[in-house]
Amino acid sequence: MPSTAGDGSVPPLARSGLDRDHASRIAPDAVARALELPSTQVVLVAGDRAPVREGRLVRFAPDALPAAAVPLDPPVPPSWLGRLEPTAPGEPGAIVLSMLVAEPFEVDGAEWRSLREVGADLDDADAGVLVQAVALGVWQRESLHSPVDGLPTRFEESGWVRRSPSGMPHFPRTDPAVIVAIHDEADERILLGHNAAWPEGRYSLIAGFVDPGESLEAAVVREVAEETGLRVVRPRYLGSQPWPFPRSLMLGFECVAPEPDALVPDGVEILDVRWFTREELRAGAVQLPGPTSIASWIIEAWLAR
Repeated sequence: MPSTAGDGSVPPLARSGLDRDHASRIAPDAVARALELPSTQVVLVAGDRAPVREGRLVRFAPDALPAAAVPLDPPVPPSWLGRLEPTAPGEPGAIVLSMLVAEPFEVDGAEWRSLREVGADLDDADAGVLVQAVALGVWQRESLHSPVDGLPTRFEESGWVRRSPSGMPHFPRTDPAVIVAIHDEADERILLGHNAAWPEGRYSLIAGFVDPGESLEAAVVREVAEETGLRVVRPRYLGSQPWPFPRSLMLGFECVAPEPDALVPDGVEILDVRWFTREELRAGAVQLPGPTSIASWIIEAWLAR
């Protein structure tokens, strides 16, 4: 299965060319100072969409932000994403900020595209910037109040911390989920399932959230058993990628089903499970996941080996 080396073999949304530069972003005036620099680049995000022109994210200079960029209500201040690679030795890289807007608006020569649509097509730097901006924005929009005392929170650390009046800090949330390639002992067939929420004919890998107090390997065995009825062994980690719809981290695994015929789909979340050969999938037997997903990355790697 695929490696996690930085050579293009990682899942599409695990790519990045940005140094998050945590040491700089925790300064109280980091964003204000960045907005004074003409080299700073600002990415505008509406939900999970951003303007894309000729296959690249549109990035604005702080003094050239469009007047049509209407802020959210309540507004979220610009947030620090990180620094690009420097263009000359000894110089700091340009700072990249994200800004959340209420809705898309006309940007000359560009279209507002969702992360799902273009995540696999963007280059490493743009893919990393957009997935980070979307993931951070989800948390920022949904964390106006403390989950402990319900009081309003304020932003700190360049948009990465919200603090309640009691002084308690709150951090962005990520929910771990396993996604599993199940194959038979001979590695000739892979198991795919049809989710109740999907259109007819669409199949993908088995996936599910990790329970509190549960290891990733235990989650693989449990989720597969719950959704397919199969007992699986030898879970092996493959790689991961963020999936900010709204806040997941998808952790890819493969495992083996010693008794592949003992299939019993749960009938609620998974309506059907089927074994497929490589020839069947290459022939288009079913609709497979889109290229931005880690499921596609895992399936393509299985097809190639």
